[in-house]
Amino acid sequence: MLATGTALAWIFGLQDPAAIAASMQSFGFNPPTVHIDSLIQGIPHALPYLASAVPLGLANYIFDLENIESAHAAGDEYNTRKVMLANGISSIIGCFCGNPYPVTVYVGHAGWKSLGAGIGYTVATGLSMLIISLFGLGAFLLAVIPVAAIVPILVYIGIVTANQVVRETPKLEVPVIFVCLFPWIANWALTLANNVLSAAGTTGQKVGAAVLANKGVYYNGLVHLGNGAPLSSMVWGCIAIFAITNKPLRAAIAGATGSILSLFGIIHAPTVGFAQAPSMQFVYAYLMVAAIFVGKHMLDQRSPQAQLQQTDAKA
Repeated sequence: MLATGTALAWIFGLQDPAAIAASMQSFGFNPPTVHIDSLIQGIPHALPYLASAVPLGLANYIFDLENIESAHAAGDEYNTRKVMLANGISSIIGCFCGNPYPVTVYVGHAGWKSLGAGIGYTVATGLSMLIISLFGLGAFLLAVIPVAAIVPILVYIGIVTANQVVRETPKLEVPVIFVCLFPWIANWALTLANNVLSAAGTTGQKVGAAVLANKGVYYNGLVHLGNGAPLSSMVWGCIAIFAITNKPLRAAIAGATGSILSLFGIIHAPTVGFAQAPSMQFVYAYLMVAAIFVGKHMLDQRSPQAQLQQTDAKA
């Protein structure tokens, strides 16, 4: 598929030969070196960004768990502790070598497995990335292989993964999947809107939410719903699943968790901060959700069936 897409792109003149010549300027041997001094010197400059980095780390942790569970559902069990330790240690080593990107478990285990990928594929991928990084071949490969030839593979992986999620989830719990998608859809739409505004040389704040709303773009809603999507989707999913399975106290805890995350601007806010005015509406909303479930728990406890069960337990 990749070879066919690349060949078609060159046959129909969609690739620029001049880009290959330009990409060769990045060729060279670039071995990793330790940058402990730079790391220590950069800490004071990085401190203001920790408020954003910590939620990102939490989201990365959740991605790891989700992908490990996906592999488990596909029939391949991995020790969660060992996987998380490997990721953490690798990220620390990369940090000391000047790499700002954390390591995470790659998505789409079921899809890659359906293509016949195994341990050999993993080793080959790792070696390929090592060689590309060492010799600066990334720009050259992007000049030769069009992105359009790569996308179909990723689309296939996404379809297989989505199919796995729906297939392996009990029917009663399937609605939770779609509840969790709402923050992610808003996150995608927010990114798209910001990119369009940036291309036009402006921002949502400069244009104004009211002006955008008049054109059918509810920018404020996208900002609040899209920011913090990895964590807010988990909170929404927990509330939904506990509501479906009639576990109101657990749903109340999930609601209270959402309130705390909103209070610190970790979800539903573009920047992290304590008790920001726009975030307080979500703090109160999650608290109301928690209160509703606490009330339901109390009503359930007073129901004749619950009282009968308590009597039988005492007997």
